[in-house]
Amino acid sequence: MDKKIIRDLVKKHLSEKPRNTVEIKDWLSENISIEDDFDIAAILELDPSIIRIGRIMQSGVIGKEYPLSEWATDEWVLHHDRKQPNSNGD
Repeated sequence: MDKKIIRDLVKKHLSEKPRNTVEIKDWLSENISIEDDFDIAAILELDPSIIRIGRIMQSGVIGKEYPLSEWATDEWVLHHDRKQPNSNGD
């Protein structure tokens, strides 16, 4: 499936609230046919309107298969005034 279509579907899904990588991949698997080794994080990183807003750090949850990050749309971030940490640690 076209990566742009996937990003557009994910943006609609993220418009309600941020979701983590596993939630997004599970939702996509239920709604469209994707391969098991599909790197959703790599596709989301290519879209400037989808923002990685954090990493899930719960014990036993992070796996090596894909980074477990929390994602949101730029509109959600602006509306909720949730800022990304910058490289200076501010």
